[in-house]
Amino acid sequence: MKSLTVLAAVSLLLSWTPPARAGNPLDGLISNRGAATVEYERAVGRHAEFVRLTEAAPSAGVAVSVVADLPGQAGQKVAAAYVEGLRKALPQASLASARDASPPQFVAEIGLSASEGRQGQAEKQIMAGQGTTCMQVEKKLQCTETAPAPNPLGKKNGSMINPEITVKIRFYRHDLDDSSAAPVTVFEDAYSVSYVETECSDPALAAATVARLLGESVMTSRAVNISFPTTPRQLGCNPKT
Repeated sequence: MKSLTVLAAVSLLLSWTPPARAGNPLDGLISNRGAATVEYERAVGRHAEFVRLTEAAPSAGVAVSVVADLPGQAGQKVAAAYVEGLRKALPQASLASARDASPPQFVAEIGLSASEGRQGQAEKQIMAGQGTTCMQVEKKLQCTETAPAPNPLGKKNGSMINPEITVKIRFYRHDLDDSSAAPVTVFEDAYSVSYVETECSDPALAAATVARLLGESVMTSRAVNISFPTTPRQLGCNPKT
């Protein structure tokens, strides 16, 4: 009887696989050789909200909308990728539509912002040189060295600050039994992608890659705060032609 119990336990352990990306949902993007940087933070609400989300899946409806976009409809690329990721856990997730008769139980709002690359602040270059003072004494020129004097050499250009795209995702729950109740925050995701402009032709695709992975890990109920290097290839920011 004991051997059967042991075999059953071993069989259970072998059949169990840990959830992917339990600690860092973006660990597949990490590369120490990359010049791009991803910073990601997740703030979570009450644990009870994740219990509700888990219980509601897979039948729960989730409407994803873009509340702040960038030129070129970058937000639509991010939202579409986020929905794609969400559907692995919440198959009813979809882009919000004006034709929706009533709001679904869950809503995700996506906002984008961007900053252009710029040159860092220039630094003054100063070299301290030995000073010399000369004067004529009885028809002879006598010179003496004085304390080192600062000699300005100009300015050194500051290092280049890379352009950056930032995305914020707020995930809410609506009370379907009380339409007057304020929506409850389940979690908020905020991330930024800092990239080398000449190496990343479409930063919106990079932001979409991150969004897809975060959608897949929607059930993660732990707070996260990370920063890591990555590459344009892993971010997928150069569309194939």
